[in-house]
Amino acid sequence: MSATARRPPRPGGQLSFDDLGTPLPQADLVVVDLETTGTDPSADAITEIGAVRVRGGEVLGEFRTFVDPQRPIPAYIARLTGISDAAVAGAPRIETVLPMFLDFARDAALVAHNARFDIGFLRAQCARIDHGWPDPLVLDTLQLARQVFGRDEVRDHRLGTLAAHVGASVAPDHRALSDARATVDVLHAIIERLGPARAGTLEDLASAHRRLAPVQLRKRHLARDVPTGPGVYQFLGDGDQVLYVGTSRDLRTRVRTYFSASERRRKVLDMLPRAQRVRTIPCASALEAAVRELRIIGAEKPPANRHGLTPEKALWLRLGPGSQGLRGARLATVEEDGIAHIGPLRSRREIEPLRGLLTDAVLGGAVSRDGAGPPSRIGSAHHEALRRAMILDPSPVLEHGTRRMRAFAGAGRYEDAARVRSLLETYLQAAGRAARLRAIRACRLLVAARPHTDPRSSERSWELLAVRGGRFAGAAMVPLAADPLPIAEALARTGTGEAEQVTPLCQGYHQETELILRWLEHEDVRIVLREGSWAVPARARFDLSSLQETYARTH
Repeated sequence: MSATARRPPRPGGQLSFDDLGTPLPQADLVVVDLETTGTDPSADAITEIGAVRVRGGEVLGEFRTFVDPQRPIPAYIARLTGISDAAVAGAPRIETVLPMFLDFARDAALVAHNARFDIGFLRAQCARIDHGWPDPLVLDTLQLARQVFGRDEVRDHRLGTLAAHVGASVAPDHRALSDARATVDVLHAIIERLGPARAGTLEDLASAHRRLAPVQLRKRHLARDVPTGPGVYQFLGDGDQVLYVGTSRDLRTRVRTYFSASERRRKVLDMLPRAQRVRTIPCASALEAAVRELRIIGAEKPPANRHGLTPEKALWLRLGPGSQGLRGARLATVEEDGIAHIGPLRSRREIEPLRGLLTDAVLGGAVSRDGAGPPSRIGSAHHEALRRAMILDPSPVLEHGTRRMRAFAGAGRYEDAARVRSLLETYLQAAGRAARLRAIRACRLLVAARPHTDPRSSERSWELLAVRGGRFAGAAMVPLAADPLPIAEALARTGTGEAEQVTPLCQGYHQETELILRWLEHEDVRIVLREGSWAVPARARFDLSSLQETYARTH
């Protein structure tokens, strides 16, 4: 039976055991292991990623790379792992590696030994580089091993102990790929020990150490008629009140996980007693589904959704017109008469440090201040210099900041140097986000295409996307052998109403635009049609590589 086939429901309206998940032999699993500079995901960095992709006991591919942690590796970590500063010198940074790894792990469940550690680091690094976390199903071989290997059988549940016990082909040695390979053998031994009754589906395996909540047993019939394919799902209560909204590349598989023991989120278990039915909106692509999810959450404000409830809200650092200085703003306005913005910012706490950084870097001691804060009124020359630093050229800010970093480091004040670096990264992220939003907003119409492989059937096609002023205007799938141009031209004639809702810097829909930009930045994307410009100024290099280059040449 294929992963998308359905068996008829059993008498009485209940779903059979296999109806509630993906058959395990057909599920892709990516077993991952990390080496890091320490144990704190919020403060330490990844030095190596190793992963193995498997399906049905067969290895489909491997992934391994060093990662430049941008900091010294502690001596005891180097002795433990054999990874030294010299080993990671010249390695790609996490901004490059993490998207590559997530692409390798696309549409697969993640497996790790003590998954809280590895997944915690991956999630933290996604947040740091402002990359969306795909929220895959996670299996923890440590938790599973505790269920199947008792203390009368193994002395502990460390990876090395379990690998030796099951006769793993590779001995773990605190190197990422070796440990991932050993975890694969431990995982297969666990699956064999659990047997088909407890590990017949991917969801069964993920929840083998848990039990279904009573409400999940009572409500599991709601998943009966959910279709396959990408789309949006809504849990509806009395009067069709929208209780919760989500999206998936495969609606049926995703919705059924809500009725498996792997689902333990309190907001979901509290929502299920009120759920009366599940409504689905099939979409042409995963991107269309993600955009529709954002729009529905913003419009309906579902009580069980915590994020995206107010997409119209944003926070910017704005340079006002004329002699006005920098201040925080909730709305982005038209950038005329010298007005400029960077953002959206993550927190109001970032406003004052950024004001101080830009003022010190661009104005220096040339402008007097009223009190301790940055100046509220500035001359025209300084106003133009600030505007350039915000939208055209980061070099004055980076040169000022890196000189301060070197001065602090030279005085042994390493925490102060790290604080300045963190502030520079915040500036680059905020200015970079605004630059990307500004550029796509200026493009009246963009129709692009990229190859797509259906994970269920392996069929190849063109995924087409139409964008108007940064807003999603339409999507379509075209067989790879067909000419996509007629469909692209049809998309160009639709979604014209989106142009009427375009705002400066995509204010009110920037989350949607950033989803679109990540799609457009894929290396295989081809521009089919375009009306208007879509370009970022050449010197507007608001990225971490420009910080690294500036630091290397400052003294």
